[in-house]
This record gives sequence, structure tokens and C-alpha cells, in this order.
Amino acid sequence: MTVSYNLDVSSVLFRWRGSVWKSVWTELLLWIMLYYIVYCTYWYTLSSAGQQIFRELVQPISDHLDQCVPLTFMLAFFVTVIVDRWKNIFANIGFIENTALAIATLIRGDSPEIVLSRRTIIRYLVLSQVLVFRDISLKVRRRFPNTDSIIKAGFMLEHEAIELDEVNCVYNKYWVPINWASAILHKMFAEGKITAAPLFNSAWQEIKSFRSNMALLCNFDWVPIPLAYPQVIFVAVRFYFFMCLFSRQHLDHQVVSIDLYFPLLTVFQFIFFMGWLKVAEGLLNPLGEDDDDFECNFLIDKNIATGMAIVDQTYDHFPEMRQDKFAEPEFSPFYPEKVINTGTDHALVGSAQTVTLAEPNDNIDMMKVDLNSHLVKGIERKPSTFRRLSSAFGGMRARSHSVQPATPVKLEPESPFSQSLCPQRPYGAFELSNGFKSAFQNSYSQSHLPKLVEEDGISVKSHVLDDEEPPKNKPSVDSELGPSTPLPFDSHITDDLRKMKF
Repeated sequence: MTVSYNLDVSSVLFRWRGSVWKSVWTELLLWIMLYYIVYCTYWYTLSSAGQQIFRELVQPISDHLDQCVPLTFMLAFFVTVIVDRWKNIFANIGFIENTALAIATLIRGDSPEIVLSRRTIIRYLVLSQVLVFRDISLKVRRRFPNTDSIIKAGFMLEHEAIELDEVNCVYNKYWVPINWASAILHKMFAEGKITAAPLFNSAWQEIKSFRSNMALLCNFDWVPIPLAYPQVIFVAVRFYFFMCLFSRQHLDHQVVSIDLYFPLLTVFQFIFFMGWLKVAEGLLNPLGEDDDDFECNFLIDKNIATGMAIVDQTYDHFPEMRQDKFAEPEFSPFYPEKVINTGTDHALVGSAQTVTLAEPNDNIDMMKVDLNSHLVKGIERKPSTFRRLSSAFGGMRARSHSVQPATPVKLEPESPFSQSLCPQRPYGAFELSNGFKSAFQNSYSQSHLPKLVEEDGISVKSHVLDDEEPPKNKPSVDSELGPSTPLPFDSHITDDLRKMKF
């Protein structure tokens, strides 16, 4: 039974049904009784030597109990998992409205046969839901204990029950009514009652979505959270408060405290943690018979009534269309006078909307922004102190601009890129677009390489004119590296450079 309290939030602490008080009061009374039994035993039964031994045993427990049993972390993680599971179950509990609207919209016709087909499809879908719910919800099982009760309730006819029993399948038969509904839908499409294949597919997708919801409910019921996980949580919480029976005793008469007579803070802690645990226990099976479990019987009744009304009673019917008040140019919203006077409703206004920086008629001077401005490129940040020191003492670390493949890459011999500076690695998007510099390029040129052109057997001419002298600030490869310096690529690079034109 779902407990609704949305309109009674001001008095929610005083509610009893479904409250934390109802869930923990029995265990709280039992714990208080055991606490006073230990209390009386310590003060009125044990001797002075026995009390000293008791204090020596209890003091280490009191000091390290919260560290050994991290209840806050354990309960928080566990309840998060349980609540997420609870939300998924409710999201897939199965509402018929979307499917019924699709059936009523896509299967057209007023003949008795077509109307009966639409109604039967809806009834079969709800019948499948009944068959699923009676196996996963004890409340629905009490309502429909056998097939005869389903027939008397009208969800299934006698000849349909016979056909359902004749289906040769040792597993559950939730899918049989869905299969019947799908067959009727295909029959309507074959007879032209559904005018196009996309419309048929849309209706079928709604039926399949409803079946998927039922399948997910079965999955959640068949495969719960692994047993060891809730066992650890349940044992940890109860073990913690069992140890509190001894560790929270007031053992010194000389220190006057309220805990000498009543463990007030421990009782509050018991209510909070045990109530937290009871929330998890209640949400583990939301299809049960607790106060906050889902109303499955109500959902079945709602689905059959709503679905039939959509596909039959209100099919292809809408009121006469007339001009509405919102077309009036001077239309303004209406509120009751009492609501207007209360002032509880307010407009949603942007946080900067009420700030007036210029009048509507003011002339604002607008100017173009340089593309190199910080408004376009941002503010260039200076290198950090760590990077400056690293550069000064250790030098800049050479960065690799490509990832070597795991296997050798074989380039096409006819490709112009096979004659590049590094033929042993593939080219990336940056290199092909000439927007990327290799380490070798930076050693002798400050600009990008121009397009390479290969000439077969013809001497290569430089793009520099005859009357121009080559720039002196760009040393050649041989002069910089020297003939004896090993190059970081294959030995045939010199021959390749002579065959290329810049």
C-alpha cells in the first residue's frame, strides 16, 4: 500500500503508517530492555573487581567500534543500489496508455470486427500483465489464485484458457497473450486496416515495449541482489548496536551525565541507522505487501479500464473545433481573486534580465575585433615555474608526434607519400593537411614543407629563382648534421631528396 503524504508535509513527522517510528519501535524497545539489563548487572550484581574487569574489556570496544564498523558508508552505498533498483522497477511497471493510443490511432475503422480487434489486443496485453504480476506480487496472487479467478474477472475467456493450457511449453507462458495480440495486429495489416508498413511497425513497437517492461519486472524478481550483500549490511548494523549495549554504558559514577540514566544519543543513533536499514529492507521487494509497496491490483484495474476507453469509447472522437480565447490580441491569463491576493505565484525571470545597462534608444558604439585579440584566441598563459626550471636544467623533452604501429606498415611504391622523410610510419590527418611539423623539419626549416612533386629520371630544380641567393639563415641538411651524422631514418633518404621538387 503506497503512503501518500505530499499534501501533509508539515505533519509528516507525526504520521504512523509507513513511518520510521512504525518500522523501528519493536527493535528499539527490545534494545532498551537489553541495555538496562546490562546496566543493572554492572551496577548491582558485579563486585568492584568485576566492574574493573568489565571496564577493561569494554573500553577498547568503545574506542574502536566506529572504525571497525563504518555504518554510514555501508548503508549509504547499499541504499543507493536499492533505490536505483526500486526506480527501475517502477519505471517498467507497465502503463497501457501509450500502447492503447497507438492502437486506436493506427488501426482505423468503426466496424464491429475492427472495434473487437482493438479491444482484444488491449485485453491480451493486460492479461499478460496479470500473469506476470500474480507470479511476482503476493497481493495479486491473493486476488487471482488460479486460472478460474482470471476467467471470472473477465481478463481471459474459457476457450482462451484452454488454448493457453494446450501450449506445449514447460516454462512460463507470459508471452502467449502477447503473441495473440501480435497475430491480430498482423491480420489487421494484411486486411488493409493498417494502411502502411511504418504504421504497423509503430504499433508493433508499442506492444513490444509493453512486453519488454513485463520481462524486466520478471528479471528483477528472478535475480535479486546477491544474498551476501544484504546479509553483510543487516548483520553489521545489528552487530554494531549489540556491541553498543556494552560500549555505551556509563561506567563512572563520578561523572554526572544523562547517559547515566538513559542513553539518549545512542537511542537517536539507533533510530536513524535502524530506520535507514528498514528503508532498504522495504525497498528490496516493492511488489510485496508492505505499506509502501506498489499498488499492482490498482494498476491492473486502471489499465483495463483506460485501455478500453481509448480504443473503443473515445475512438475517432473529438469535440467540435471552435475559436479559442487565446486568439484574442489582448488576452491575459485568469486567476482566482484569492490566488492573486496571496502572492504565492511569481514569474520566472532571468537573473540578469532586470539589470539595465542601456536604454532602448541609446546608440552603442560597436567595433570589429582583431583576430589576434585575446577575445578570439584567449589569454596566452606563461609557463609554470616547474616547466621553466625543468627547461633550464634538463632541457625540453623531445615529444614524439606519432605512434608507431604494432606491425610494419607497407606503403604503396607509387604513392608520393612513400618517398617522404619518414617512410616507416603512416601519415595522420595533421601531416596530410600540412598542419603538423616533424622533428626533422624543425631542424632546418621554420615553415611548413611545400607540396612534394616527384619527377621520374629528371633532375630536380629548386623553386628559388636563379638570381636569388638561398637564405643564409637556413642551413642545409648536410651542413647541419654533417655527412658522418647518422640520420633517424633509412639510408636511402639522400637519394629520395634528390628526386623531389619543393
